Amino acid sequence: MAEVLLEVRGLKKYFPVQGGLFSRVVGYVKAVDGVDLAILQGESFGLVGESGSGKTTVGKTVLRLIEPTEGEILFEGEDLCQLSESEMRGHRSEMQMIFQDPYSSLNPRMTVKRIVGEPLVVHKWAKGSALDAKVRELIDVVGLMEDHLYRYPHEFSGGQRQRIGIARALALEPKMLILDEPTSALDVSVQAQVLDLLLQLQQRLNLTYLFISHDLAVIRYICDRVALMYQGKILELGSVEDIFTEPMHPYTQALLSAMPVADPEFEADEIILEGEISTLGGEEGVCRFAPRCPVREDARCSRDEPGLKEQVEGHFVACHLYD
Repeated sequence: MAEVLLEVRGLKKYFPVQGGLFSRVVGYVKAVDGVDLAILQGESFGLVGESGSGKTTVGKTVLRLIEPTEGEILFEGEDLCQLSESEMRGHRSEMQMIFQDPYSSLNPRMTVKRIVGEPLVVHKWAKGSALDAKVRELIDVVGLMEDHLYRYPHEFSGGQRQRIGIARALALEPKMLILDEPTSALDVSVQAQVLDLLLQLQQRLNLTYLFISHDLAVIRYICDRVALMYQGKILELGSVEDIFTEPMHPYTQALLSAMPVADPEFEADEIILEGEISTLGGEEGVCRFAPRCPVREDARCSRDEPGLKEQVEGHFVACHLYD
């Protein structure tokens, strides 16, 4: 049994909403509202949800790029929330993030050599000939050529830029990568190439992935387990096989029914959800999904909030249908 590398307990992130003449705090956007999850060493864990569900906020909060409102973030058993900024800086070499837009995440005034080598310089890991050798090694690992080192980001395609971002993230030999929609800005054929590269790197370097995406097909291809988020809450969590073959939560069933299938004769009844996800978060003490749920029980779902409970081994669901 693999050991737990990252564990999140009761994670919350509330953003204040200001209003009125004196810009007083009149409410909060509950981007993440009580998330619990554990990621094992060497696995790919997917986090799925619509825009505004809070999945990207979870990734940034885990790295403390934004500070959590409440909760624990345990990396190899140590609570990152209790560390000072200087102490946290040492842990950032062990956890790196790859962003959605490979162009905006790269400095347009720096060559590839400087971009990839910057983490090594900042953390004082290498300099001189050792730095040059390490950068060349990283470029080779992600499938780029040595003559790319002296070019600038605007000279590359989207897929090549993402490879540069991956090389930079690998510079400090992290144990875990947090990937925030790393293929959503790429063409489909390029997506497949980048995903295959990530799988190869995971096996070669024994990496652990937190893979954030709205694309269920990508999650199914690369992940071992997956959690589905809605309005800052996890509604269902389980293995990819269980989630895609035996979805239990009405929200999961609706998302899967909308997935395109490469079979012109296949006909499925798509579940159409009413309304849109609220960016302010749901009402306390009630099911967040109830206003859009096609099978809701008004007397119960609008009164009690279901907890995330294990229904079968390793498969957790937050829904009154299974109480």
